[in-house]
Amino acid sequence: MFKTRKSTIVVFVSLFLLSVFAVKTAFPDTLNIIREGIVRDLQGITRKQAEIITEWIDARKKDIRVTAHNLPAYRSSVMREGKEPDFSKPLEYLTFIKNIYHYKEVFIANPAGAIILSTDKNNIGKDVVSTQYFQEAMKGKTFFSDIIPSTVPIENEFGEPELGLPTMFVSTQITNEKAEVVGVLVFRLDIDELIKLIMPMKATETGEIYLINKDGLMLTRSRYSEQLKESGMIKKRTSLELRVANPKTGNLTLAVQQCLKGGEGYDDTGYIDYRGTSVIGHWLWLPYLNWGIIAEIDIDEACNEVRKFFQETTIKNLRGFMHRQINLLKMRMEGHKNNALAIASKPQTLQYARGVTSVDEFVNALNYLEFIRDEYGYKGIFICDPEGIVRLSTEKNLVNMNFSGEDYFVEAKKRGVFVSDVKPSTTPILNEFGKVERNVPTLFVSAVLKDSAGVFAGVVVLRVDTMELNKLMRSVEIGESGETYLINSDGVFITESRFVIELKRTGMIKDRAALELKGINPKSGRLTKGIAECLGGVEGYDDMGYPDYRGVPVLGTWCWIPEYEWGVIVEIDLDEAFRKSSAFWGIKQYF
Repeated sequence: MFKTRKSTIVVFVSLFLLSVFAVKTAFPDTLNIIREGIVRDLQGITRKQAEIITEWIDARKKDIRVTAHNLPAYRSSVMREGKEPDFSKPLEYLTFIKNIYHYKEVFIANPAGAIILSTDKNNIGKDVVSTQYFQEAMKGKTFFSDIIPSTVPIENEFGEPELGLPTMFVSTQITNEKAEVVGVLVFRLDIDELIKLIMPMKATETGEIYLINKDGLMLTRSRYSEQLKESGMIKKRTSLELRVANPKTGNLTLAVQQCLKGGEGYDDTGYIDYRGTSVIGHWLWLPYLNWGIIAEIDIDEACNEVRKFFQETTIKNLRGFMHRQINLLKMRMEGHKNNALAIASKPQTLQYARGVTSVDEFVNALNYLEFIRDEYGYKGIFICDPEGIVRLSTEKNLVNMNFSGEDYFVEAKKRGVFVSDVKPSTTPILNEFGKVERNVPTLFVSAVLKDSAGVFAGVVVLRVDTMELNKLMRSVEIGESGETYLINSDGVFITESRFVIELKRTGMIKDRAALELKGINPKSGRLTKGIAECLGGVEGYDDMGYPDYRGVPVLGTWCWIPEYEWGVIVEIDLDEAFRKSSAFWGIKQYF
């Protein structure tokens, strides 16, 4: 058991607009309102956390399917007449995949279950036929395992080999040209990559989120790991060591018991957690993983000291939410860059940069690009030769066009990998309304191709659907008027406004806010305060109120992202902040 000091509620209550007098004279009712608001926020946190974990798992499944699909390209380098198989080329490819996506190990088992190729040579020859990940993959599934203790020594967080370290796997079949199963590809995932996805409640003193398995064991890291070690409750780490039980009774905590029944629930009256501390919690069971997500905060912190002036609370929430959005945005862009680098490293990509010489080769090449495009959800992929001429494209009208002057070609050649600004499409593409037109906002991610001698051989370009950015910025509602949007270096929107219908009706935009709307205060004719200060390259906020691009007073916070030359703005109408006395609006993801 640990002592936890009381602190002001900094973030859980999204917007609490009672005066100090009202808090003092109506505390019982106020306490109920606070608890209701906390539970709503915890609910939003657990649901969003589930979405993030699911997206990560889906991405790992896509990675392994794409990798398995491309392995037959190395077949000729492995099979040599009258000689031992040469695995050097496929091993080089698997090592690249391991490093770029931060996997612990990548290996291939033959249909009999013996490991024939691995990035860890110590595991070659080991028998995995009895493992669930092998058996499920052999049935034709792309399988994601539970977190289990490793049966072989793997590198722990201290860089030392350790037996029994928590580990997990994703696996899928490898088939040849005749659709015959020739083996199973397995990725051993780094548990730390999963732990990084768990949103830390840094703005609170006691709040935390963690995962549990069907046995009630914690799968991720506790905020209180050091104290748990000192008290002897764990030896090394909470993952697979800590049974999430009430230390006074030895029974699983209320949250864990209810979570393991399946479904979703909460307790706002207070229950004892695994430290012996009374907490408020919300839980959500993920049946497709057999994992549960639990979010908790000490009841003392949540309910005792609530008299924070509403602007300070609001701005802290907005800033926390903004930083989370920035982190998610950077993670998403890093994912696209990694995908571009991985595609550029494939031998087929280099081959097709030289052009195709037959109808059959063209069909195979196009199938190759379309498979990757569809797996990762890109709007298009094309490959340019060293002169910038498109040699292969999922958008047939681009073939033979010269893009040598485009920034995604020029900058990729300089930097190796590049994310462009959002710009109007110069060729007809499908817009968000399902129609083909020019000038649709589009975003490119590109990476260089190099031949075996390291000589520049072209550029592969991914056309990213900008609706992805819109979805990310609008993934969480902030009250009735709150919104998050991106701007470019000219102060022009590159994602959609929440008020797009109103803007169309007043004639401020024609089709969309992205690339049409400049963030100008209509009363002064100058950039809004939030946008102007954001373009100055600094992070800041205003908790007193300023007119936005509609001329409406808002509270806002902003931050410039120099690596992409984008700005993130988060705002909510000042009127809503004052109007919602004794009520809450939910910023679900300010952590």
